[in-house]
Amino acid sequence: MKFVIVPVKDLSKAKERLSFLLPQNERTELAYAMLEDVLSALQQSKLADRKFIVTLDVKAIEIASGMGIGVIQETEQNGESASVDYASQIAKNMGATSVLVIPGDAPLITSEDIDFILEGEKDSPSIIFVPSRDELGTNAILRKPPDAIPSMFGYDSYNKHMNEADNNNIPYESYDNPRIGLDIDRPEDLKEFVSLKSNTKTYNELERLNIIEKIKNYS
Repeated sequence: MKFVIVPVKDLSKAKERLSFLLPQNERTELAYAMLEDVLSALQQSKLADRKFIVTLDVKAIEIASGMGIGVIQETEQNGESASVDYASQIAKNMGATSVLVIPGDAPLITSEDIDFILEGEKDSPSIIFVPSRDELGTNAILRKPPDAIPSMFGYDSYNKHMNEADNNNIPYESYDNPRIGLDIDRPEDLKEFVSLKSNTKTYNELERLNIIEKIKNYS
């Protein structure tokens, strides 16, 4: 069975690197909008057998539950890697033969993007990576089995994950995907996102906050 998991941190403290553009309450609302865009794409996936978020954020749980997305609830968070590995082990215990992890802050992701990765799954142990645009971060990872390698999210995780796969003799592939690659962390990311004028909840939220022009003029 193919499971997809979206890790969600405590969004009340989200996106500190956007503090130049937005106060915390608006950054939090923006983070929830991005999550809704991602979960909407996941909701429409045809190849995912089970769909979950892993989080302790109450509002994120409400959003996911309202969209029919399952919840793996945490009582504490010790970083993204720990959350992902915790959820992946639960998924494996539930019958998952593979787990795809996708980011909650890549609002341009589509259900077709998700299914393209899932469709690439091999019959034997393997990994599929989608790197961030700078090829340092790991923006999506499909592991078969779910615990094929440990999570190593953070700076240079893409290379760390590939090294771990090499060390464990697990074959892997890497897919470039500009929509998944654009996770919004920095003002530069927002500027690129705004330039695309997408029909997303995230773009609508930025319009509601009346900062589109401020983002466009950011340098």
